[in-house]
Amino acid sequence: MDERPTAAREPGQITALEPVWYVLYRFLWPFQYFHDVTCGDRRQQQLSYQHNRSMRFCLPGFMLKWSALAAYWFAWGSFLDGTLSFTLLIAGCFVAGALALIVVVLLGIDWLWLGRFPDRF
Repeated sequence: MDERPTAAREPGQITALEPVWYVLYRFLWPFQYFHDVTCGDRRQQQLSYQHNRSMRFCLPGFMLKWSALAAYWFAWGSFLDGTLSFTLLIAGCFVAGALALIVVVLLGIDWLWLGRFPDRF
C-alpha cells in the first residue's frame, strides 16, 4: 500500500472521489465562498469584506445557474399543468422555481452591493 500523502501522488493516479451531493453543493451554493463580516475585531471584519469583494466575480455565474434552475422548475410546472392534474406536484414545481428566483435576487443584490461600496467602514 502506498503510504505517501495525497499531495505527493502522481498526477494521473486516481484518489478517493467526493460524493455527488457534495460536488452538487459546491456547484450550486455560493455562500460557502464568502466570509462573515460581522465576526471578529474591526481589522478582521475589514479583511473579510475585502475577501468578499475579491470573490464578487463568481456571483454572476451562480446567478446564471440559479436562473437556469428556476427556469427548469417553471418549465416542469407548466408541462405538468398542461398534461396532468396533480395540483400538489404542480404547486411544488412552481414553489421551487420561486425559491430559486429568490436566490437569484439575493445574489444580484450582493453583487451590486459589493461593487458599489468599496469599504464597509
